Amino acid sequence: MIKNLMAKLGKGGAKVDLVLEKEDYLPGEEVKGELLIHGGTVDQQINRIQIDLRLNIRVKEKTLSHTIQSFPFPQSFTVQPAERRSFPFNYSLPANLPVSGNHIFYTFDTHLDIAAGVDHHDHDTIRIHPPRQLQKVLDALSQLGFRETYDSRSFNGQTQEFELFPTQFLQGQVEEVEFIAALDSSGVRLLLEVDVFTGFGKQEARRELFLENDQLDDESHLQEHLRGILAEMVNNPSGFPPMQNHSFQGHTARGGTNWGGMVGGFAAGILGGMVLSELAEDGLEGLSETIEEATDFELPDGDELLDDIGDFFDED
Repeated sequence: MIKNLMAKLGKGGAKVDLVLEKEDYLPGEEVKGELLIHGGTVDQQINRIQIDLRLNIRVKEKTLSHTIQSFPFPQSFTVQPAERRSFPFNYSLPANLPVSGNHIFYTFDTHLDIAAGVDHHDHDTIRIHPPRQLQKVLDALSQLGFRETYDSRSFNGQTQEFELFPTQFLQGQVEEVEFIAALDSSGVRLLLEVDVFTGFGKQEARRELFLENDQLDDESHLQEHLRGILAEMVNNPSGFPPMQNHSFQGHTARGGTNWGGMVGGFAAGILGGMVLSELAEDGLEGLSETIEEATDFELPDGDELLDDIGDFFDED
């Protein structure tokens, strides 16, 4: 009697545990593991079990989450005291996921629905590392002395951006190197942006380039090739015309280049609008504060301000 009451209150109840073979994966790789159910101190009816793979993106001071895939186990069963049940688990990750970073992380969230009792939850974090082709680019830049910033691998609503700063080569000449990447079977396409210090202040130099697999496989050649490109961009920052679509809306670049296979493209399809909305609201709040300080006129807040602006454009 006491055990039944305690189980209903969550003491001595059944527990769930998703055990994965490892924590580190590449996009497109298969996740393998085992779903374990541990019986408590009394018989309990399990209504259902559900596993959710969630992508979490930090934008400003908020975390936006989206379920990439759900894995329901709808069958009901009874788990006996101290009984141990197991179910195999496997899942192939999407190929164009954003890679993990300080602003992006992934969790498998498991929910055990217990009849007439307190449900149990399990949370497992996994890390998605850069695809091998992209990792070779990052390794070559690392050999040149570039290090990723804290904000590297952030997602702006359309693309995942990599940001690096120099510690040896070009130190004092370059503030930051940024790029976005797209992969296909033949190589990696990069859009490079270099913030160059000049006698007239800071200037942005941009260039689009494609690195074939043969270049990526030759470590010393890749390193020297990137060294030459970066040095040329620094020595002649205005020699490369600005890209016409740096934000890559629609996954195209200047000249109609196809940017399918873009790293982080998966997030653009499921979270892009949410991220852009958060960034827009943050920008509007800053704008309203500036206007209020300059005019002593109090503007409406948040959604009301967005609605007013939307109404204005609808009318004209």
